[in-house]
Amino acid sequence: MDNIATVQTKTVEVCDADYMGEYKLYHLFNCFTNIATENAMKINMWNKDMIHQYGWVVAKQTLTLDCPMKIDDILEVSTIVDKGTFVTFPRYYFIKKDGQEIGRCSSIWTLIDIQNRRIVSPKKVGIKIPEVDHSLHLETPKTVQIDIPLHFVLKRQVLYSDVDTNQHMNNARYIEWALDILDYQIHQQSFIQEISINYKKEIRPLEYVDLYLGQSENRYIIEGKNEKQESCFIIELYFHNR
Repeated sequence: MDNIATVQTKTVEVCDADYMGEYKLYHLFNCFTNIATENAMKINMWNKDMIHQYGWVVAKQTLTLDCPMKIDDILEVSTIVDKGTFVTFPRYYFIKKDGQEIGRCSSIWTLIDIQNRRIVSPKKVGIKIPEVDHSLHLETPKTVQIDIPLHFVLKRQVLYSDVDTNQHMNNARYIEWALDILDYQIHQQSFIQEISINYKKEIRPLEYVDLYLGQSENRYIIEGKNEKQESCFIIELYFHNR
């Protein structure tokens, strides 16, 4: 198993934290991206020659946390892939603090042709998927159901700081957008125990997105729609009282 897993140690710094001194999920998901890239290179599922040609993109992911992570916490973050299908591949992340697992994330990834903006099979571009044989299995990321009323909050445009090397909105920026439209004080009373993100349609540079919000007790749903009112993403958040 060690030959297909990758582990990194991360210390939560002041610049990684929110006003409560807790690790921002935006930075955590960027950490996931970095360690996934390192792992993909290690197991020959990606290399730097693929930049601007092919890129791995996440379709959906669910993160659960047992407790918040704070400034000066030393975290051990690990990732490993699982058996996939023709074009979809599970990737898991595990978070440990003081030797104890405090979080886990399940995600589904696909490979895209960046120029043609379409999904491609890794085999067609010369990527050989490694043999996977391990006992680490997480549930498939949630498919979020919009079963509560949502109301329009605001419109945002995808600008320079939102865009990644796949030439679309970075997957972690969706979290920042979602959290920006919640009640500012909610973080004083609660921490995020679970977040699920369904990426339904990519958002390209300079596009405008309408953000909608709904709440039922400690559960929040945020949906982003493009100018054609097509659903681009849905995020579900569960908060846990402190």
